[in-house]
Amino acid sequence: MPLSTSRQQFLAYETNADPDIRYGRKGGIFISTCICISFIIAAVVISVLVGLIVYYISYFKLSQTSYDFWGDEVEELFSQQDEPSPDLRLPLHISPSFYRLKIKADLDKSYFTGDVYITVKALKNVKEIILHAQDLKVNNVTLTEQIYEKVETLHSRKRRDTGNETTAETIPTTTTNETLTVNETTTQTEILSNATDAQEQNTTESTEPTTLNPLDTQVTHSNLRNIRINSIQKSTGDRLIITTDSPLSLNTDYTLQLSFEGNISNYLTGFYKSSYTDVNNVVRNMGVTQFEPTSARAAFPCFDEPAFKAKFEISIAHPQNISVLSNMKVATQEPVDEDPTWQWTHFERSVNMSTYLVAYVLTDFKYTETSYLSKDNITKPIRIWARPALISNTNYAANITPKLLMFYEDFFGIPYALDKIDLIAIPDFSSGAMENWGLITFKETTLLVDEKEGLPYDKRNVAIDVAHELAHQWFGNLVTMRWWTDLWLNEGFATYIEYVGVNHIEPNWRIFESFSQEKMSLLHTDALKNTSPVSRKVVDAGEIAQKFDEISYSKGANLIRMLNHTISETLFRKGLLIYLNDWKFQNAEENDLWAAMSKSVESDPELKTLSMVKFMNSWTRQAGYPVVNVIRDYDTGRVTFQQKLFTSTNDPHKATAKQIWRIPISYVISNTTDTANTKPKVWLNDKQLSTELDIRRDQALYVNVDAVGYYRVNYDQRNWELLDEAIRTGDFKNPMTKAQLIDDAFNLAKVGQLKYSYALRLSSCVMQGDDSKIVWELLLNNMSFLKHNLRATSGYRYFQDYMRKLLGKQLEKLNYGLDKPKDDNEAFLIDNLIMWDCLVESPRCLKWVRDQFEQLAALDDLNKNPIPSYLRPIVYNIAITHGGRREFEFFWNMYLNSTDPNVQNLIINNLAATREESFIMMLLEKSLGDIPKQYALSLWNVEPPVGTKLAQNFLIENFDRIYQRFTQIDSFSFAGVLSSTFGFITSTDELEVLKRFAIKHKQQLKPMSQTLQKIVDAAAVRIAWIKRHTNEINQWFQDFMKNSSEVTPTPSSDLTQNVTISVTTPNGTDTNTTSTKT
Repeated sequence: MPLSTSRQQFLAYETNADPDIRYGRKGGIFISTCICISFIIAAVVISVLVGLIVYYISYFKLSQTSYDFWGDEVEELFSQQDEPSPDLRLPLHISPSFYRLKIKADLDKSYFTGDVYITVKALKNVKEIILHAQDLKVNNVTLTEQIYEKVETLHSRKRRDTGNETTAETIPTTTTNETLTVNETTTQTEILSNATDAQEQNTTESTEPTTLNPLDTQVTHSNLRNIRINSIQKSTGDRLIITTDSPLSLNTDYTLQLSFEGNISNYLTGFYKSSYTDVNNVVRNMGVTQFEPTSARAAFPCFDEPAFKAKFEISIAHPQNISVLSNMKVATQEPVDEDPTWQWTHFERSVNMSTYLVAYVLTDFKYTETSYLSKDNITKPIRIWARPALISNTNYAANITPKLLMFYEDFFGIPYALDKIDLIAIPDFSSGAMENWGLITFKETTLLVDEKEGLPYDKRNVAIDVAHELAHQWFGNLVTMRWWTDLWLNEGFATYIEYVGVNHIEPNWRIFESFSQEKMSLLHTDALKNTSPVSRKVVDAGEIAQKFDEISYSKGANLIRMLNHTISETLFRKGLLIYLNDWKFQNAEENDLWAAMSKSVESDPELKTLSMVKFMNSWTRQAGYPVVNVIRDYDTGRVTFQQKLFTSTNDPHKATAKQIWRIPISYVISNTTDTANTKPKVWLNDKQLSTELDIRRDQALYVNVDAVGYYRVNYDQRNWELLDEAIRTGDFKNPMTKAQLIDDAFNLAKVGQLKYSYALRLSSCVMQGDDSKIVWELLLNNMSFLKHNLRATSGYRYFQDYMRKLLGKQLEKLNYGLDKPKDDNEAFLIDNLIMWDCLVESPRCLKWVRDQFEQLAALDDLNKNPIPSYLRPIVYNIAITHGGRREFEFFWNMYLNSTDPNVQNLIINNLAATREESFIMMLLEKSLGDIPKQYALSLWNVEPPVGTKLAQNFLIENFDRIYQRFTQIDSFSFAGVLSSTFGFITSTDELEVLKRFAIKHKQQLKPMSQTLQKIVDAAAVRIAWIKRHTNEINQWFQDFMKNSSEVTPTPSSDLTQNVTISVTTPNGTDTNTTSTKT
């Protein structure tokens, strides 16, 4: 929140004093001692309060402040203003509780009509109802007031239970002071069906037989009064403003009816048309919805914000030869009177939910059905829908979905809220999947997998996506963030819980290694100068889409994991149950979660004093993350922990550089019987902490066990050497320890906090072979940075030689992938190692790829592909990269002729690897129309430097076409184009091209400012890194290869460098601690 700059106005006043009172001084104002003391006390109290307010407001604001891409002024990172846009939020004085939605959809004409009846209440006496409608033609609007009145009857009497007392209802006939001209009519059954949900929730009514007495038997009848509407106008922010002749009454039910029509979109948001070609080569159309974040308003007028939860009854009119799905079960079907070939499908009333979770699909798909017995003892059906030709590929999803639902019900302690769930694979879908309540929509490749011929990654991706969307049925659907500021509550939780779920159903995958690998990759991005907090304000509509990033998803997930390990899984799950029960069917904010977690730890003597709000807000409301410097006194055993911002820039923002986190520190000591435990042993809540540990001078200290804490760790040089020795001798057996140390070392070296010679030396620990997938993944991820930035230098050949030597032993152990992998993890490892062997142009690898391609190209039937599935990505990519026209056209035709979405996806993701300029240009042109929209962005994943240079020129010359194409697909795709095109800048000339381009198109690119800032920050890091490090690193590789035939390098002067770290002593003075090997 911005600080107000207004000042308090103090008014002086005079009293009528007694004329007999005399003062020793003339003039001025005089007060008694008592009043004076009171004023002083009041002033002190006010000063303290003002100080506290300023501190906390400043803390919150400064923690979210960064520099704007467009200039040098300090502003909110993702906006150009401090105050929210006036049209960003709907006013809160009109509240919807129920939607009766009727849609008639004509897929052949790409057109729909509809009526929506919205039950609303006025919380203030206002004359305006403001809601959302986007690209809809609203034909008719009526507003009716619901009048409830008692009518005598001879049949029964209504009784109402209030608390423990049952009393006869004596509600008098309702009267109104409404001065508008109204028409009183009998309510239509369709509109009035359970019109007031509040009464349903708070009142229990029962009909009881009674002695007939005409004088005291009554029933409640309801009538409608039409309210005069003065005007209906469209406004900015997709707002539809309805003005009435006089103010609405408080807490009165109104029914707002709107008739509307619109076009079924050709893009991938709102209510849009998808299609596929069946086995008879006939194009089949289907209707699909994708409403998150703000596209429900494009399908029907609504209050399109997460906090406006309501219940929905949906009816769809459609041809009888297709099926219709929605969030709820089908209630009934009936013919359409005017057309016997059409029918109405009516769905049951939903639970309270946000508009972005509403969904309906019209399709001719088939389904695989299964079920599970829910925690509430109800058998709930599960259907996996796909086009008929791919129905066999639904089996894996059908197998894991009931297992995940049962596991989640047990984990959360709350049953799945609905009576059914459908999962459907959409041929044209932009994101991976969407968690619509009871009707989850997926891209085909994230739900369908051929378990026999599919890639190992295909199966894993299906498991992860299904687990993610099912987790949303609790986090996001049952409890929803109040506003997009707290999107991370939805996405961060679902991302963490997806790994918990997959680990339950596929324990052999060791999926949390992948979670850690993704975390380490995220730390690269989160170290950029203009990174942002997890919980950051959304003050402009264009910022909503930018919230769907790795910060909300992956960082949010890692913070939740850190919390889990800090307080224990038992207390974590207890807190989740409190949170879900307190906020189910409602909207929450992050502090509501911390309040629930605080309750869960009250009984724990070690944690009851932990301020959950201060602990977690220090991570969610501050940008970036810290590095913990560990400095040991080897004579006394005293260890000092220091924290500071870890950043890849030499010029961080001053406010960010001053941040302090509350850091839970876990550690383990080598050569002890202690087992590694991720629970914190000490807390670093200030800049530094010193403590004495029971540790010998020859034992290594390893901090941040399993990399659970969201921070990096640097050590004095002596401890680095002890750690190097410990991982080589096997004192630390956990592969995650080795992987984490390698990743920290390379990234500390990248920003100048550790010599590169040590990080490179550490990389050689795998030279004799290592079977761990996570070790190789993190090592090769860091080598990828070197590969890209050394490629244009004269010493690149030494890097290639080193990598071939590094990979050699492990490739021999795996027989170069020619033997069938023993499990999926080994398949992933083989894929990674052989791909790298080819990337550094190993002659053996390139020849093997050529042979594999020739075998494939010789086949008449490509369905009999002889290449093992786990090796196909390598063969396709390298054949396209090192091939020419023949190879490219072979795979292009293979893509065109395939009907398997996983095969198409594999090929389309590799075509852009070509180095042929004409084919790169062909792909860029085809992305603008001659390819399914969901694949368009993949064609921009061109390889630097040739591909990215062509893409930059193509984007600059064709900006309007490209911008229109990708921004109409969805809210995220054009940002992907920018990242693919400018994401590998290594020179100041390229950076200047980007800046000129961005300034020229500033207005259109403002919604992508976050992406642009990351691109510019990363480019600045690369440019500075190349100038600073390339000669040193090339020399190290050259020296290593020169000497490697003689001896393997051992710790030498490179390793025994002095490392000086500033330490602040308890008395506040600075000392320098230098450690060397003795």
